[in-house]
Amino acid sequence: MNKKEQLEHFDATVAKMRGILEKKGDDYAGADRLSNFKKVGAMVNTSPETSCLDKIATKIARLGTLFASEKPPANESIEDSIIDLANYAILLSMIVADSKK
Repeated sequence: MNKKEQLEHFDATVAKMRGILEKKGDDYAGADRLSNFKKVGAMVNTSPETSCLDKIATKIARLGTLFASEKPPANESIEDSIIDLANYAILLSMIVADSKK
């Protein structure tokens, strides 16, 4: 993949990330898109950051399983898991920014 192809791939991936982040945000939360991380953190006596890190760790473990498997996934694809992982990293950045307010 050359530089032009890499940048096109990056732009397409970021656009897909945004669409998924918006749709899942509509499904999972209201006006405060970080509310579930805050709620889960409070439920298990930890921080929203740790709650989000748990989701990141789960996605990394899932990707490890998918890459080690010889059969294709039945549900969420490798690409879908990578997109979710990237979105969780962005959500973690939002949580950190929100905590500084």
